[in-house]
Amino acid sequence: VMMLSLAACGAKPTAKFVISDAVNDAVLYEFEAEIAEGKTAGAMIEEYLTANEVDYTVYDGDMIGSIGELEQDAENWSVYWACYYNGEYATVGLWGYVPAEGDVIEVKFEESTW
Repeated sequence: VMMLSLAACGAKPTAKFVISDAVNDAVLYEFEAEIAEGKTAGAMIEEYLTANEVDYTVYDGDMIGSIGELEQDAENWSVYWACYYNGEYATVGLWGYVPAEGDVIEVKFEESTW
């Protein structure tokens, strides 16, 4: 019933985004973004970070290099930005993934376990 009433009110489908620092156990940013046909998770994150004046870098066109002061170790990979889609480790980069309604996209700054 709740879902029907939301649809009746014209609610747009959204995906949830969580950007966190797993090294220091802190959620940095959490937001929902409206899904648009063909719009990638990377584009949605870029829009949010830009709108909130958060510095970030992207490398290889598909991967997060840094967000704010947290920068991955591109030489030794001791710390890096990992992506999870609906709790599963991503096998496709943020700019290759188009979220569906209700998806949860997590971007975590993690320590390497290798």
